[in-house]
Amino acid sequence: MIAYLVGNITDRYDNYIVLEVNGVGYEIFMCTDYADPKKIYIYENIKEDAYDLYGFLYPADKRLFKKLLSVSGIGPKAAAALISMYGQQLVEIIIKQDANSITKISGIGNKTANRLILELKDRLDSVVSYDDAQPVATEEAVLALVSLGYNEKQAKQAVNAIFAYNDTAEHIIKKALKLLSE
Repeated sequence: MIAYLVGNITDRYDNYIVLEVNGVGYEIFMCTDYADPKKIYIYENIKEDAYDLYGFLYPADKRLFKKLLSVSGIGPKAAAALISMYGQQLVEIIIKQDANSITKISGIGNKTANRLILELKDRLDSVVSYDDAQPVATEEAVLALVSLGYNEKQAKQAVNAIFAYNDTAEHIIKKALKLLSE
C-alpha cells in the first residue's frame, strides 16, 4: 500500500495531476485544492479493470474519504466529489444532518445521503483529526469548550467540524460555540 508520494507535479488536468517520483509518473485524482504540494497522501482504489490513485493534502482528508467509502452507495468518485466540494465542511454537514447539501453531488440521492448521515454522524471523531495540522490551537479549543460545560466528545466533534488549517485557538472556539449553540 502507498501511504503518500513525494515528487514534482509535471502535468495538471481538470481532476487529476501527474506526479513524477524518481522518474515514474503517477496519475493521481486530486480530491482537494492544491497549489504545488510536495507530499500527497494516497488512497489506492484497486478494481478488476482499474488501478486508481486518489490524492489528498492532509491525512484527515484521506481518513474522511475512507470513511465515506464505508457507506453503501458511496463509491470513490462520489466520495471524491463530496470532499472536492465541501472539504472539511463535510463533517459539519454530516453533524447537522444536512442531506440537501449532500444530494447536490451527482449520483447521490436522498436515500444515500440519509444513509451516509446515519452511519457517520457519530463516528467522525476517529475520522478527522485536527492533530494532523495544529495540535496546540485545537487542544486549547477543546479544553476551553470542556471548561465551559460541554463534554469532551461534543467539544471534539465541534472542533473537527469547523477546523480550518492555520486557525487560532480563539477563532476555533468562536466557531465551535456557534455550531454547538445551533
